[in-house]
Amino acid sequence: MTTSLTVVHVTESFASGTAAAIRDFARNYPSAEHHLVYARRTEAAVSPAEFAGFTATAELPDGHGARLRFIRRYLTALTGPVVVHAHSSKGGVYARLAVRRSSRRPLVYSPHCYAFERRDVGPAVRAVFRGVEWLLAFNTSAYGACSPREALLSRWPLAAPRVVTVPNVAGPCTIPAAADPSPATGLRVVGNGRLGAQKDPVFFADAVAYARRTYPDLQAVWIGDGDAEYAQYLADRRIEVTGWLSRAQALAELARGDVYLHTALWEGLPISILEANAAGLPVVARTRPYLTGQRLPLTFAEPAGFADVLAALSTASDRAAVRDATRIALADNCDGSQQVALKELYGPYAGGR
Repeated sequence: MTTSLTVVHVTESFASGTAAAIRDFARNYPSAEHHLVYARRTEAAVSPAEFAGFTATAELPDGHGARLRFIRRYLTALTGPVVVHAHSSKGGVYARLAVRRSSRRPLVYSPHCYAFERRDVGPAVRAVFRGVEWLLAFNTSAYGACSPREALLSRWPLAAPRVVTVPNVAGPCTIPAAADPSPATGLRVVGNGRLGAQKDPVFFADAVAYARRTYPDLQAVWIGDGDAEYAQYLADRRIEVTGWLSRAQALAELARGDVYLHTALWEGLPISILEANAAGLPVVARTRPYLTGQRLPLTFAEPAGFADVLAALSTASDRAAVRDATRIALADNCDGSQQVALKELYGPYAGGR
């Protein structure tokens, strides 16, 4: 008789894109029981509705040692086939230090963007992060990478875990359709995420400032909040900052926009791009390595280039063409593709095999 598989998702922070990805994994692999072991972030409240789809949830205590002991006890108490699925850098460290991989308890890891991709720390620190990831690869059964680039980065010398690309998806929420602007109003450009070095709101603000020299009526809004100095930088350049919103509120605000501009300096594969695409906004993205293989139609490298990109969005037919090209580029980032990938990722462990 085949025993139901249990997947225990371990994450240091159940927030933002990581939380959305974990919920999608649970939703798109319903044949397993999904448990969530997580920590909260003070700036990102978690509503009870966000725990729907999990058989059990447990909050990690404070302190690194206490968290390792908690994870070890939690996993030891479970019976039957169990997959430990660690998410993001800290969750990956906790899970892979807490227990050893085995045929009975394989360890799966989804980086959701490796820490050594960061550009707010120096080369020496990034080298340490890379070295730690290489060592932990020897206690990893498989990787669930969110993009083709992340899959390449997950193939470590000497260590040989399986690598499966599990594409991010926009999620199950109904996303309001964006309305195309009338000629009498300026385009409304939308950015999204935590105001910090990773999302590079300075690049966003500078791109808008350059574009306003040609398009003075250009409007801009940033959905989210974060570091005060970044919020002030945006406000000084007449860019609205919404503050933290619920997922439903954020999606509604996104749908009020006309163009989504993604300026992050490093990423895995941004769920916000997928949400903007689902809302029907043309997507414009900064040229960065995390988009390798995605073939988005409109990208640019420096803030001054945003005005030239906007010239390709000047008419309704231009914007419709970009929306269509973006949908084609992101066609594999759908529930069906993720379901197939999760079967490949978890399937070998079902029934204890």
